[in-house]
Amino acid sequence: MSEINFVNIDAEQITSELINDFENYTGEILYAGDARRLFLQGFAYVFVNLLNSINTTGRSNLLRYAYGDTLDALGELYGTPRMEAQKAKVTIRFTLSQAQPGVVTIPAGTRVTPDGNIFFATDTVLTIAGGSTYGEVTATATSPGIEYNGFAAGQINKLVDCNPYVSSVVNIDMSSGGTDIERDDAYRERLRAAPYSYSTAGPTQAYEYWARNASPDVGDVLVTSPSAGNITIYVLKQDGAIPELEDTIIAAVNNEVNDKSRRPMTDYVTVVPATPVNTTIEVEYYISPDNAFNAASIQSAVASSVNKYRVWQTGKIGRAINPDELRKHMLNAGASRVDITSPTRVTMSVGEVAQITSASVTYKGIGE
Repeated sequence: MSEINFVNIDAEQITSELINDFENYTGEILYAGDARRLFLQGFAYVFVNLLNSINTTGRSNLLRYAYGDTLDALGELYGTPRMEAQKAKVTIRFTLSQAQPGVVTIPAGTRVTPDGNIFFATDTVLTIAGGSTYGEVTATATSPGIEYNGFAAGQINKLVDCNPYVSSVVNIDMSSGGTDIERDDAYRERLRAAPYSYSTAGPTQAYEYWARNASPDVGDVLVTSPSAGNITIYVLKQDGAIPELEDTIIAAVNNEVNDKSRRPMTDYVTVVPATPVNTTIEVEYYISPDNAFNAASIQSAVASSVNKYRVWQTGKIGRAINPDELRKHMLNAGASRVDITSPTRVTMSVGEVAQITSASVTYKGIGE
């Protein structure tokens, strides 16, 4: 689909029209270097910025271009608000220095931390019966965000709010469930699918909508029907990572699409993680002698371009592994020559997604 513009923005045309109008009105010719001509050229810059603002305002009323608060306002028309950030949860074990004859109570809100920067607080009062030496309770991150996820069992082991009976604390499972506020691109895709939610989740797009609606951590989904009545939904996380089968995001999607109020009785729906296809990045590049003076900033830009390629390549289920896309990113960043050993082009099967396991990007110096 072609780009949509509400006004024509041509800086040269605007400048020319201003100068021509001035000359026609005054009968004087404005030569290059004339202060009045320079003033009009500066005034044209103001006009261009104003027209850009008008164009952006007009485009932001369209779903394709809307962002931020404007996208939120469009979401109201669909009855689909942006998903808020969620807090991670984890199970904490409190161990006493020794068994006590009576009950030991650990107050709700008792904080623990892995590093002194990230904190979890217990959800409820923990009661450890007399004669017992430990008890377990769920704890919730004090702030929302994905940075609270992924603390493996044993990593959260520092007690912030001391208790005279407690000798140690430790998490016994991995923290999970924390999400950032839904990003514009993910929210936009969910709004595109929102009209299909008015039906039961029979159409492909309806299943896609409800799957994305399960969590802001859902990055991409693929709905397939390998046989009549059987539906398989592949799930990818927002950061391009593949969830584990027991991950909370799989359970959330499963609950959402299997709700009896929206799933057809004849459908059997299975939710599974996307299937990884591992590859690596091994690439060498050069910088043109013409840009040697700017080599340091180009190297930084190239490193950033490789990360952007990684996000693009791993962000969609079924997207073929495309080394030409990596080359394009690096050339646009300022490299003059790019020699790619890996990845090679690979076409994906149903439910597969690229996973980049390592990256080696070598700057070979100045050269054509």
